[in-house]
Amino acid sequence: MKTLIFAILFLIFNKSFSQKTLDFDKILVELENSSESLNTTLILPNSDFYIGITKDVIVENIELNPCIDIVSDAKKNEQVIGILKKHNLLDKLYVEIQNEYADLSSDQIFKPTETELYLELLFKTKDFGIMICFVPVFEKKQAKELICDLDKIFDYKYCFKKLKRKI
Repeated sequence: MKTLIFAILFLIFNKSFSQKTLDFDKILVELENSSESLNTTLILPNSDFYIGITKDVIVENIELNPCIDIVSDAKKNEQVIGILKKHNLLDKLYVEIQNEYADLSSDQIFKPTETELYLELLFKTKDFGIMICFVPVFEKKQAKELICDLDKIFDYKYCFKKLKRKI
């Protein structure tokens, strides 16, 4: 009887202090299925210019900066995910841990200043709630190709042309 009580207490104690760990494969599947909730930001390091692609966010003053909140929908978000796959940018996903961007599948980190461009992907997950992952683009050619592909989806020539020029 004593052993049974000890085992039950151990299981209760163990369950109450266990946390779900970030798993690359689970997060990738959640991201691939996140077209309903995905918000994407394309960020240039060492610049104050960025492009925000949002879904279900109220845009307060689009005239102030038309590139901050480009409206998206589930279909366009699906295309964004497809383009990221096409460019092999979903092979590694990074999360911010203590001001460093760490890869979910290895101990590799990146610094934004080492990139030509990086993306912030904000989406809802089943297990982790709201998740923010970062995707770096290290090569200038790949960054420009990505921008061209995204421009075809959203047709915001001014914003994407400006982003491409700043790279």
